[in-house]
Amino acid sequence: MLAKRRTAVVAAFALVSGLLAAGVSPASAATPIALVLPQATAFSMLGRSCGGIQEQVFATGFSAPSGYPAGDVYMSTRCGGSGRGGGYHTTTYSAWATVTWDFTGTVVSAAPLSSPPSVDATFSATDAFGNTIRNQSNAASLALAPGFIPAPRVVSISVTSGPASGGTSVTISGTAFTGATGVSFGTRAAARFTVNNSTSITAVSPSAPAGTVDVTVTSAGGRSATSSADQFTFVGLPVVSSISPNSGSVLGGTTVTISGAHLLGATAVRFGGTATGFWVNDDASITAYAPAGEQPQRVDVTVTSLGGTSARSAADRFTYTPAPVPVVTSVSPSSGFDVGGDVVTITGSGFTNAYEVDFGGVAAPFTVNDDSSITAYTPAGADGTVDVTVISAAGISAATTADQYTYVAVPAPDVTSVSPSSGPDVGGDVVTITGSGFTNAYEVDFGGVAAAFTVNDDTSITAYTPGGADGTVDVTVISAGGTSAPNAGDQYTYVP
Repeated sequence: MLAKRRTAVVAAFALVSGLLAAGVSPASAATPIALVLPQATAFSMLGRSCGGIQEQVFATGFSAPSGYPAGDVYMSTRCGGSGRGGGYHTTTYSAWATVTWDFTGTVVSAAPLSSPPSVDATFSATDAFGNTIRNQSNAASLALAPGFIPAPRVVSISVTSGPASGGTSVTISGTAFTGATGVSFGTRAAARFTVNNSTSITAVSPSAPAGTVDVTVTSAGGRSATSSADQFTFVGLPVVSSISPNSGSVLGGTTVTISGAHLLGATAVRFGGTATGFWVNDDASITAYAPAGEQPQRVDVTVTSLGGTSARSAADRFTYTPAPVPVVTSVSPSSGFDVGGDVVTITGSGFTNAYEVDFGGVAAPFTVNDDSSITAYTPAGADGTVDVTVISAAGISAATTADQYTYVAVPAPDVTSVSPSSGPDVGGDVVTITGSGFTNAYEVDFGGVAAAFTVNDDTSITAYTPGGADGTVDVTVISAGGTSAPNAGDQYTYVP
């Protein structure tokens, strides 16, 4: 095709030479193409448009390496309105831009200029093909040499990826598509294509190896130049080469690493026919969670992407195993108060899908740490020893001596000292109460009058004396275990 274009160029150049010899300019041999900047593009640069943007276009030559005509455009718009103090005022907003057009007069690129360029209002030039640009009356035009056929230019493609097996319909947008003789995806010809008009082609992708290629259009004028705007990615069929681990409980939840190829862009992962959650690590690895299985059995793990669904093989198989029944091997601590609320660690196995933990048949709040550990909070219970059982979809743990927990009565508080042991009758003193059985205390009284307090630990309370009549009173602590008995060590004396 390049050889054909060179032949056409030589012929065109010979024709232009003949015209010049005859006194006919190349520009007069074809209808000139006005070089302008679309108003939408001009507005995006100028930022204002009051009744339209006026343009003055000055061609500056043929750019390298594309060979396309280039020039500078002066844009201006006048905005008017009433100003302060009355009267009608107008303001002119203006800017310069440098622009490149293709041989159909379509803008290839445009960028604002920070300062006004130097322009030649009478500039003209002719390229090696006999195409001529010229300035006249603050306007620029392009005249194509007789017989010159512009090379196609691809501006965009409607779909940028498709399966490597082909068959994707792609709309190619650009210029100079009339008479297109071929469309290629990389080195492979399109399965078929239709030229809709000079700016649009519909093509169907061929089968090709996975990877990104340029979509090019060929005509008598040559082949379109490649760019990032014409790239199409062939997505390979996903391949699953291994599963790790390759087995797990029918209850689901096993974290599985899927290894293979062409996994990037995966849209679904299925265990048998059941879709599951996953994330793509890279083109060769996916992490997925095995969904629950219907029964112990072997299933294929498949990956689906734009490239299709991975073929089933022995390498992609995952085996669902019967769910393990929970087993409790220890409870720590193994005893606590019958009022409940103690934090207990239950150790064993088969805990992953536990949905209930019981202390002597009474459900307890709990958290599954992992398959071998649960943290539970004891419910209240009668004094004595009970079995701690864990229940999951696979069953209930068998009662053994290892799962036993003993409830003991909460000891009655005992106050052994109050420090200081006296204070003003108006109250407000900070007093430290020492003794035992304070952990579950919920009230502290000074002579029967409740005081504000804080339990420091099982043997210490900090209290704030309430007001009281002058004299000595007993300081008592009340908890779920009862009320401390009055004694000589719990006395506090109010003084004036």
